[in-house]
Amino acid sequence: MSVLIIAEKPSVARGIAEAVGAHERKDGFIAGNGYVLSWCHGHLVGLDLPREYPEFARVGMGDLPMVPTEWRWHVSEAGKDQFKVLKKLMASSDVEWIVNACDADREGEDIFRRVYEFTGCSKPVKRFWSTSLVPEQVRADLAAAKPQSAYDGLADSARGRAKADWLVGMNASTALNALYKAGLSCGRVQTPTLALIVERTRKSRAFEPEPFYQVRISAHGMSLLGEKLSDKDKAASRADDARGGSIKVTSVERKREKDKAPKLYDLTSLQRDASDLGGLTAEKTLNALQALYEAKLMTYPRTESRYVMESDLPEVEAVLSRLVREGLPGKAAAAAFKDSQPEIAKVADDSKVHGHGAVLPTRLVTAEGVAELPDDQRTVALLVCARLVEAVMPDAVKLKSKVAAECDGHVYEASSTEVVESSWLDVYDELKTLVKQKSDEKEPATAAPIPADVSQGAAYLVEEADVKEGKTTPPKPYTDSTLLAAMEHAGRTIDDAELKAAIDDDTMHSAGLGTPATRAAVIEGLLKRGYIVRKGKSLLSTERGEALVDVACPSLKTPLLTAQWELELSKVERGDAALSDFLCGIEQYTRDVVEEAKRDYDPDKAMAVSGRKVLCSCPDCGSPVVLSRSGGQWQCSASKWDPDHDFKLMSGDGFKLNVKQFGKKLTENQARSIASGKPTAVKGLKKKDGSTFDAKLVLGPKPYTGWVELAPWDNKPAGKKSTGRKGAGSKPFVKRGR
Repeated sequence: MSVLIIAEKPSVARGIAEAVGAHERKDGFIAGNGYVLSWCHGHLVGLDLPREYPEFARVGMGDLPMVPTEWRWHVSEAGKDQFKVLKKLMASSDVEWIVNACDADREGEDIFRRVYEFTGCSKPVKRFWSTSLVPEQVRADLAAAKPQSAYDGLADSARGRAKADWLVGMNASTALNALYKAGLSCGRVQTPTLALIVERTRKSRAFEPEPFYQVRISAHGMSLLGEKLSDKDKAASRADDARGGSIKVTSVERKREKDKAPKLYDLTSLQRDASDLGGLTAEKTLNALQALYEAKLMTYPRTESRYVMESDLPEVEAVLSRLVREGLPGKAAAAAFKDSQPEIAKVADDSKVHGHGAVLPTRLVTAEGVAELPDDQRTVALLVCARLVEAVMPDAVKLKSKVAAECDGHVYEASSTEVVESSWLDVYDELKTLVKQKSDEKEPATAAPIPADVSQGAAYLVEEADVKEGKTTPPKPYTDSTLLAAMEHAGRTIDDAELKAAIDDDTMHSAGLGTPATRAAVIEGLLKRGYIVRKGKSLLSTERGEALVDVACPSLKTPLLTAQWELELSKVERGDAALSDFLCGIEQYTRDVVEEAKRDYDPDKAMAVSGRKVLCSCPDCGSPVVLSRSGGQWQCSASKWDPDHDFKLMSGDGFKLNVKQFGKKLTENQARSIASGKPTAVKGLKKKDGSTFDAKLVLGPKPYTGWVELAPWDNKPAGKKSTGRKGAGSKPFVKRGR
């Protein structure tokens, strides 16, 4: 008889297999010594979409909210083969019992339970709970494995969050779509992220810069600045008074500060640096890292850990030696590393490794190989290699100086920062040089060091005085880097201490909004849906995105919702609250969201939310005339047709105008002119035989068919009028979904 151990990822399964003496590699599993090791490859089983439920296949506002009486699940397309392997192994008569060895967190528990329950397996299960793959520790943790039931609370909290996200996201999106006919998407993570960008964009747009003036004095090798003034003449007067005078130093502060070596990269911190230094988007960074991982040059990409296990230190030391020998990330950096005293042990902390350790290069990385990589992969590889070297080096030391002085009764100040012990900063500086071709950021100017002989009470002659002009600046737009940081640290916007702690807790779930693996996808989703645009490195909201935030339920626009859920789910996890009670609360919240959407419906926001192009006002009712979703017609936005009954007009005047007339696509100006009732000249119209002709087109009478009629062309006889039937190269109205 065998014990089946199921890990979350192949790499973990291999580590456990080595510890238990299983070495026979099979298709989808490893066997030997009384054990069978397999893996899930992440979420193999997921919740069905509403369209997979017969009762939710077609829903309108009156059918909401959608609350499944029985939840439906499916195996992911990408995971079907591995699921078959697991199902066969679980059903095997040779397997006596099963060990859940998925990651030691909420998601890991959920991943295993979904597979176990979906296969219909009923064999006894024990829970392997460890973050170490040291063989001795693995064997000890296997021996101490608890019954699966000891983690029922954790599994319930995972199920609760998945179902809550489904209920709120699906119902909120469906409600807004039913009201605004705009293909909208809302959710617990996406909507507050969009709200952050909208708020920043609007603040920047509304900002009005104001000029300010500062008197700048040069004295004894220092450049001192006075207070900011709004009056230019007043600043000029102070500069005149200072010339030929002297300053008296009223205070001098000097202190040495440590600039700590950075931690190793998790995915989010790598994406942020790749954005700041290399100009890469979060998605490009993830794609590049994934490619490097598949090429066996980097470790697992989707990690939220910034440390490695104690057991990983020998491998870390071997990789470091290889990097320095290869001169990665640069010869000067390698020299700086050799001259320092590396502190390799400080990158290891078993208690801070959740699932996977930090992103690291492998022994296969070479300077020659990195140089030949595609640009994005090269940038990411250099960042990861440099970070490993930086992380084990001693702290840098900086001397920070600040001087205050008086001149003619006014206060002036100067400050400077000098690097005393550069250590890891040498590596960082060389890295910036290596990836500078990707960066559009300018290096900030550094002030000249404060002279060492400046002392309190000393007086120095003013060598020069002038007025420095400036303007107040608006809030900087979000970039991938700053938005990722805002998502990761969303708890900073929450005042309630208990709720803040709930969203910041990363022991059983990812802190903040989203996870390291999903945040890039959230940003890209907002871009693809047209809610935001990227200009250079800046992320700005669009009119459609701003309109969506305006019509979305207020509680969906803040990370407070996530914090509240996490607080309640932590109670479920501890057994202090029932999952059924949590879900009842979510169902009521979902009803409230739907009712709020109905109550707050704003028809004036419909066009902005839809993002559809507006041609003009309807000649009959004055509503916006917009381009249909198919792009084939201009239609009155107030009109509704029934696609299930031959597109019968249900409400409105039914105005529509086909974009293509007599084989010729109308320009917007031509369509606008025709819609206004003017005979409009159009050249290059086509006949049945393929020849072309010129004519003036006019809007046909009601009921509108979408087709136009021919009007006289100056003094020439009119062409044959269109009857809506196919003729003279025209096409009849084609009934299709809008």
